[in-house]
Amino acid sequence: MVALGTSVTSAYDPWAVQSRVGLTDARLALDSVLMPRPNLSYIDYRSGIMASGDTAGVGGSSHMAMRVKPATSGLAVTVEMGNAVINTPGLGAYMCALDSVKTLSLAASSSTTNRIDLIIARVYDDLNPAIASASGVRKFAVEVWQGDPSTNTPAEPVPTPTSGWHPLAAVKVNKNATAITTTDITDKRGPGLVARGGMRSLFGPDALPGSSAYSEAGAYPGDQRWVHASGFQHQVYYGSPQGWRGVHNCMVYTANPPLGQMLWTLGAGNLKSVCSVTIPDPGTPYMIYPTARLVTQQSPGTAVDVHTKVDDPITGSAVNWVGDDTGNVNADTRHVYSVPPIMYGELTGQHTVYLTAQVIATTTGGGFGYRGNDVGHNLLSVCVYPSTVQPPAV
Repeated sequence: MVALGTSVTSAYDPWAVQSRVGLTDARLALDSVLMPRPNLSYIDYRSGIMASGDTAGVGGSSHMAMRVKPATSGLAVTVEMGNAVINTPGLGAYMCALDSVKTLSLAASSSTTNRIDLIIARVYDDLNPAIASASGVRKFAVEVWQGDPSTNTPAEPVPTPTSGWHPLAAVKVNKNATAITTTDITDKRGPGLVARGGMRSLFGPDALPGSSAYSEAGAYPGDQRWVHASGFQHQVYYGSPQGWRGVHNCMVYTANPPLGQMLWTLGAGNLKSVCSVTIPDPGTPYMIYPTARLVTQQSPGTAVDVHTKVDDPITGSAVNWVGDDTGNVNADTRHVYSVPPIMYGELTGQHTVYLTAQVIATTTGGGFGYRGNDVGHNLLSVCVYPSTVQPPAV
């Protein structure tokens, strides 16, 4: 006989139960379309500003929504229109709209010291105990929290409520200032948020490896983000321990030797670093695929090896190499070396790749030479790919 087993009821009601739509229930139902944040103790969502627009129309560096900018005159700033998400722990997130550009006046500057004011987006709701608003106050606002000008080391003020707000910008008010400039404003909005399944956008300081926004884990394997900086912009979260990985694409770095006439390296064992490229840290694990070519004049009875190496031209690991011997001839001979590409890694952080040539043996004390001016012949090329791994079985 079929029978009901154990049943445990959620603390929250579903959206469409007749006459049972509580305030927290309604928020959490609407919040289900938002980007979640990993939290093992309660349903959590990312606070922040929804991505919208662009600083310069096309190709700018930051989303425009609720951006803080200097006012046209005086000690004041403006806040662009946009949408904010302000989470309250365990009680759901508020989806808010700033309907038009707002102007906020700042207090007069000190005559002796600097200060920092904080511009925030804030929800007031006297029915939400996490916010603790005054009785009857329910609204969304942008506001200024004034810093302390009495110290010579100004710091951002900490608003009194611990929940219900999100920072937009820190504004430095210099002593005797009569106006605010762009350089006085530090953007604090964080990554541009999107709905669940979309790609968050990291801009400016948030897009730098090591920042708190960059280091934050994804909400689930398959979570995606766009990092608006050099490196692998499109990234996907593989879960722990693999973390964020670049979606398959390629960056190419090339180098030629410095210009010059015939440059000779003589004597057995002697090595020449022909040229090198440095791969900046892309922020996620990666593989390199280097290849090179070198045209030399080689002394009689001389053997030469040409390498691509990582990190050090002498002691670095050889990615790949080729070699040749002039044999028993009585004159310098021309040799063309092509070092085949091979995938190498995975690597993390910044690394330098070298094209090197070394005299392996010589019967005459000779060696090899190459022309620095032969940039069409002598080349080091390094393709850089994201290192992807198979996700664990589920």
